[in-house]
Amino acid sequence: MATSISSRTSFLLQLIGIICILFFSLDLLFLLFPLQITDKLWQINLCRSLVDQGIVPLLGLGAIITAYWVDRASESSRSSSSGLKLPIFILSSLLGLIFLLIFPLHLSNVNQLKAEGLTRIEKEAEQSENQVKSQLAQLQNQLGNDQVKASVEKQRAALKEQLRTQLNELVKDEQKYNQALSNNQLPEAQKDLLKQYKTNLNSLDNFIAQQTDPEQLAKQRISQIQTQAQQQLQKTQEDAWKELRTGINSLLLSIGYIVIGWRGLRGMGVSKSGSSSLSTRK
Repeated sequence: MATSISSRTSFLLQLIGIICILFFSLDLLFLLFPLQITDKLWQINLCRSLVDQGIVPLLGLGAIITAYWVDRASESSRSSSSGLKLPIFILSSLLGLIFLLIFPLHLSNVNQLKAEGLTRIEKEAEQSENQVKSQLAQLQNQLGNDQVKASVEKQRAALKEQLRTQLNELVKDEQKYNQALSNNQLPEAQKDLLKQYKTNLNSLDNFIAQQTDPEQLAKQRISQIQTQAQQQLQKTQEDAWKELRTGINSLLLSIGYIVIGWRGLRGMGVSKSGSSSLSTRK
């Protein structure tokens, strides 16, 4: 009875182990194709996926080795797991080598892409700033023309009159005034203008000057570009730092696989040498 239970337990453990290994192998085939070996991003995604799935074959190997121990404990004369010992230990050693190589390869690719990304972000930000400065210079040259200057002043006057009408309407009606301040779609600059205009009518002139002054607009745009670039740089740094987890997990997996494979192969070697010495003495 005990032998039957041990046999069934061993069979189920072997089945689970083989399914885990086949699951990982099938997943690996889908990850490999289409092959893009020279693409650093493809290599990073492949390494990350392998490490994320790396525990699956480890559990499979553990299940098969446990099945072998169950067979030995039950002293089964026909141990079906014994035939899997050598392939399992070889596979474990091979996986250990693969995950050991993934550790430096993954971190190297991540650092390289991070450096390229930082350089690209800084270059794009610099180009955008130069473009804004170039547009500002062109606009200032155009403002030297009396006709262009008169046209701009006319637009300022029209904008000022339009805003004054809207602000007067909101300030006179307390309900509309509060609704405007609580409107999430209204820009903060306009909300600040509305608050200031209620107590100081001259604040409209300052607002118009800021919104139509080319130098002020250029400074605001450059400030936005620098802020966005800083955010992108920080995100790139954070994403690269997160990839360190993949490298460490890969190193841990390689240690586990190598220990299992090395100890298993070493144990089999000792067992064979012990058996041969006994047969020689006989």
